Amino acid sequence: MAVAASFPPDRHLPSVPATNTFNRVLTGIRFAAATYVVAVVYYVPLIPLTIYSMLFDNERRAAVDWIVQMWARGTLTLLGSKISVEGTENLPDPSEGVLYVPNHCSFLDIFSLSGYLPRRFKYVSKIEILRIPLIGWAMRFAKHIAIRRTDRASQLATFKDAVRCLESGSSLVTFAEGTRSKDGRIMDFKKGPFTMAARAKVRVVPISIIGTHIFQPPGALVPYAPPRGVRIVIHPPLPAPAEKKEMATLKAAKTAIESALPPSMLPLEPDVAPRA
Repeated sequence: MAVAASFPPDRHLPSVPATNTFNRVLTGIRFAAATYVVAVVYYVPLIPLTIYSMLFDNERRAAVDWIVQMWARGTLTLLGSKISVEGTENLPDPSEGVLYVPNHCSFLDIFSLSGYLPRRFKYVSKIEILRIPLIGWAMRFAKHIAIRRTDRASQLATFKDAVRCLESGSSLVTFAEGTRSKDGRIMDFKKGPFTMAARAKVRVVPISIIGTHIFQPPGALVPYAPPRGVRIVIHPPLPAPAEKKEMATLKAAKTAIESALPPSMLPLEPDVAPRA
């Protein structure tokens, strides 16, 4: 029996072909196979590039970032994905370290940004991601930053590591919502990422990711179908937040991201009608 993704129809979102259990399983197998086959292939140059980076570029390890980008793009290409990037003219110079702040509604957000955003960067990521064989190891080689959500000491260490990373000239991606949206709608932002940017004195680049949750909703281990029609919209950079005034940048970033999201990805209006 054919089924479609369980999200409300929205003409601004990519359409997902009706699928059945067999097709979903087949897509999942293709995705897992592509992910690990590409990872194995790129481990050939990854090891020597990691050694080179440790010797000559230990703070940034930009060469390893390039491998991570090629791995993500290769995986999505083999899956038959079609992802467009808009607003590349808003990207800062590659030599400038910035904080990229996208909305977050699917595990595919990481693959999409890693493969198609034409810049090198690192993630502030859950420690569980960095423990995934091959993939997580490569992220560790690139010095992506791990966080244990329930460990206060780790959160403080993560904050310091992120500030140090930005000050070294690397760019970071952090999902300011703190977790994936369960229904695709953008959630409230946390202040922490903007405090990082203020401490490191770097600009903030808001990014809208549109449609990934249609293909791999939160809770799904693999995509239901190849992501086609996903859009990444890059907004103009915001000035580095002033310390103690991060909320102004937080609000400006969220407003910019929302400006490109379709209605079904915007927050629901609060119910202000009087109750009987």
